[in-house]
Amino acid sequence: MLRIFLFLFLLSQSYSYAEEINLESPFYKLGWKNLENSKTSYVSIPTANASLEVLESEIYLDEKKTIKNYLEYETGVNTNIEDINENFILIDKENFYKVEIEYNSSGYVSSNRYKNFTKDQIMKTINDRSPPDLVSKISWVLEPNLSENHVVTFGYRVDWSDGYISYEYEGLVLGKEGYVNTKLVTDGDGSETTDFFEFYDSIIQGVSESIKFNEGFLYSDFKTEDYKSAYNLTNIIDGSFGTGLSTDPTNHIINCLVTTKALKSGGLTENDYPRFAGKVMELVVMDLRNQIADISEDEEMNVISGMYDAQSFSKNQNNITYTNTIELSGDNENDKVKYEYKNKIVFQNNKPKTFYANIDQTGFTFNEWNLKLNCRDYDYSSEEIAKAGEIPGKSKISKEAIEKLLKRVPKN
Repeated sequence: MLRIFLFLFLLSQSYSYAEEINLESPFYKLGWKNLENSKTSYVSIPTANASLEVLESEIYLDEKKTIKNYLEYETGVNTNIEDINENFILIDKENFYKVEIEYNSSGYVSSNRYKNFTKDQIMKTINDRSPPDLVSKISWVLEPNLSENHVVTFGYRVDWSDGYISYEYEGLVLGKEGYVNTKLVTDGDGSETTDFFEFYDSIIQGVSESIKFNEGFLYSDFKTEDYKSAYNLTNIIDGSFGTGLSTDPTNHIINCLVTTKALKSGGLTENDYPRFAGKVMELVVMDLRNQIADISEDEEMNVISGMYDAQSFSKNQNNITYTNTIELSGDNENDKVKYEYKNKIVFQNNKPKTFYANIDQTGFTFNEWNLKLNCRDYDYSSEEIAKAGEIPGKSKISKEAIEKLLKRVPKN
């Protein structure tokens, strides 16, 4: 109904597209579809297993090549086609509005906990996450509303520090394997009337509600064993994706610094110190998947964490524990090393505090390592990393080595 209302509204403005549009304009030569012989029809969204309704009054781009041409035309900046996130761009023929459409294949996004939070709580998170030097205030103009069709639309006003005002609208259409994200941005001066908001509300709601997933890919087609997203609906709306400042924290980044002191206490020989000392092990705990993963930039950290892929964990009060066995082959067929892990992470006041690794290594020799590493949820400084890599009895790390270590620090 909203799409019909929008079409009738545009017709009521007495726009005659055939007469007013100059098809020879460079803008209309970017590869737009539905430009001539226009009709209202459903069009597939690439890679999404979904389609949306395109009105007779609208034109669209649905190929990366033409979207690239459009972005370069609009910005004047060369765009790498690999960096393009949009799957679809929809505008009305007079270019009164533009809706960018992107499919995210993150997995099934749970909406179960969405009702546990108020709109004010979500908006507080959005404001807390915004850069204070750029943004003065963000406020709702269309509060989030989750429909029975598993579609949520929302919009907010952004008051920028330089006095500029923008209005940003989004829609999230949930499916079995991911979600379609619709986005619309326009500007204003703060004197906008009810007609203004009703118009843009109808666009984002109408486009979003018109999107339909194919059979087998509907939200209701989800089964327990299907792939789940690491973040939930609230995490997407507040822009946190469950990490850091979040209305509903679901993903926890843990940084653990490996020191020579910890290696010595843990039973490792001095020959292993250069291999591990002064490196940061970065882990992510994903509550919704009940999984933990090693996302360290240095692959040597996998030997300590015991993870080359995500592992299930058990949670007991303030502790997370997991076990794993890794077998590695040497240069010869019979040369094999087996690592058995019984690891634990201790939290204090919901913050990561300590990582314990109990590692039995069998193969060429038998070793048992019992490591204890200090951890936290933010990065280590260059000075802390340099100090951690110092080996007793040897010269301190050179400036060049410090710079090399810094390149290993994960960038959040």
